[in-house]
Amino acid sequence: MAETPLFRVILRMEIKPGTQDEFESTWWEVGSAIARQPANRGQTLSRTTEGDRSVYYVVTDWLDEASFRTFELSQDHVEHRRRLGKYRTKGDMITTQTVYDIPSTPQFQPESQPRATADAVPRPADDKRAALAFVGLGNMGGGMAHALIDAGHRLTVYNRTEAKARPLVDAGAVSAAGPAEAARGHSVVVLSLSDEAAVDDVLFGRIAPVLAPGSIVIDTSTVSPEYARKAAARLGDAGLRRVEACVVGNPFQAREGKLRVYTSGAEQDAAEVAHILDAIGSEVLHLGAPGTAATLKLIFNLLLGAQVASLSEAVAYGVRAGLDRDGLLTAIAGSGFSSLVMRFRAELMRKGAYEPAFFRSALMEKDLRLALDDATATGVELPVLDTVRAGFAAVVAAGDGEKDASVLIEHTVIVPAPRAAGDAS
Repeated sequence: MAETPLFRVILRMEIKPGTQDEFESTWWEVGSAIARQPANRGQTLSRTTEGDRSVYYVVTDWLDEASFRTFELSQDHVEHRRRLGKYRTKGDMITTQTVYDIPSTPQFQPESQPRATADAVPRPADDKRAALAFVGLGNMGGGMAHALIDAGHRLTVYNRTEAKARPLVDAGAVSAAGPAEAARGHSVVVLSLSDEAAVDDVLFGRIAPVLAPGSIVIDTSTVSPEYARKAAARLGDAGLRRVEACVVGNPFQAREGKLRVYTSGAEQDAAEVAHILDAIGSEVLHLGAPGTAATLKLIFNLLLGAQVASLSEAVAYGVRAGLDRDGLLTAIAGSGFSSLVMRFRAELMRKGAYEPAFFRSALMEKDLRLALDDATATGVELPVLDTVRAGFAAVVAAGDGEKDASVLIEHTVIVPAPRAAGDAS
């Protein structure tokens, strides 16, 4: 029996005259992308005519409401809405929950021809699908680990918060009692840790001592370029190899193996683990010597922080001038001045959806600080971005460091106090 959809979304769309063929072609592309979401359970597009209007109904099934709401806040969803929006004149969305699902009677099949199942499909032999360890299962790390399992890799995993490892164990991973236990016996270890202190403790304090000479550490943690260079040298002195693998994207892209991955270090080491990097990234590019990938990652995060800060300040000005906050955020997100990042953050700001965080404010402040320190060491001052860093430092100091970086708007927008009667100022 097919799995009963627990949560169903029904969307009614009226389409501009003469655009039906183009709309249907675009919807096929969008629907195919949505179908790759792990929690999606299928979609249908139906067409009817009401008077002289072309009306379409999209029915999308999801594992549960939480998974749909998470997708609803994703950058992918914002982009899908943008692509389909140019064809729509009207639309309504309703959500339902399945009460009964009565499947059709299955056709008789002789025992000599059993019904095929996913488990019955033989997998091609692939020597590259080796066992490896994965340590650090936060938003990005957990997603990458899932993508590796989907690609056929056998994982031993560890995370300080054990609950974050359970979905991976359910998917086939082995849970270890600690970082050393996860790494022991493996020639490749992937790290996704929050900061340099964590890398020092976990990698150099626990993992490196149990690795055999020649083992490779793929470090996706965001650290300073100087730290990356020193870490490569320290591992080299211990007979180990470090592939700096800085990843760009969001947790959804990590789960789907669609991150952009920038590597540095010895090119032959990166080539040796290319099958692992390809499983987590849709684009993998080698940059050069240790520290170069870390530099590029920090530059990307500088630009992200600047966009969130500029959006927050622009909205603060608009609200103070009397504009409606939600309307202003919607207008900015749909304008030519926006970007995928800005549209995504504008939607989070509009809904006040800061938890769970896609990128914690505390990590944003940390990355901005690392970039500023490194830029200063090279003789470049970044006064605009130093102001942005100070803004995120204030967010952290106010106790919102665990919330998404978009929460900066709540520390920026000042709602004007009502004027006293007779005040003409």
